[in-house]
This record gives sequence, C-alpha cells and structure tokens, in this order.
Amino acid sequence: MRDAMEKRFIRVTRGSIVGGMRLGMFTAAFYGLQNLLAEKRGVHDVFNVVGAGSATSATFGLILPGSLRWRARNVMLGSILGAAFCFPLGWIHLKLIEKANEGNPALNPDLDGRGEVKSGVGAAIERLEGSLKA
Repeated sequence: MRDAMEKRFIRVTRGSIVGGMRLGMFTAAFYGLQNLLAEKRGVHDVFNVVGAGSATSATFGLILPGSLRWRARNVMLGSILGAAFCFPLGWIHLKLIEKANEGNPALNPDLDGRGEVKSGVGAAIERLEGSLKA
C-alpha cells in the first residue's frame, strides 16, 4: 500500500514539474518574442502580441510528436490559433495599459507636471467637455 502511494506521489510530482517546465518555456518564449518584436519595430502595439503568439504556437506545434505531415498541420493550426487568440487579448492588454497610464503625467504628453491638461485649444475643449459632463 505504501509503495503504491509513493509511486503515485512520484508520478503526480513528475507530471507537475514537467507541465510547469512546459508552461514556463512557452511563457518565456512568448514574452521574449513579444519584447524582441517591440524592440525591433520600435512600437508597442497589438501586432507584437499577435506575432509572438503565432510564432510561439507554431514552434510548439512543431515539437509535438508525430509524422512530418502531422507536425506541418500542427504548425499551421498553431500559427492561426495563436494569432486568433492573441489579437483580442493583446488589444485588451494595451487598452488596460492606456487606461492605467492616462492619469500619469510622466507618461502622458498632454498633461503638465501637476496632472492637469496643458493650455491650448485642445485643452480648452477638454475643459469645456469636462464642465458640461459634471
């Protein structure tokens, strides 16, 4: 009985470690490619996320076991599904970052050091819109 419990524990532990390593490798590859694309392109946008997701999914589809034809199918399917899943997730991520940084004067060029809108026609229109909404 004890031997069976130990074997089960070892099997579960080994599966958890292997699964964690695979997830860690996938995550590291995804974010590494995303940052590489952002650095090379000079733009932080949703297409960096889409490209990284597509390339990472295709790569991991390539290393799955099977025949050459099956691996080619996995690469194509991984590329398409990676892009399809990453586009909305990347868009939501960028919108959340914009929302979080809109009140930060250091990151928003339209704000002065006190967090108020700079003077100008656009600032006057924004102040008027703000007063009409309140």
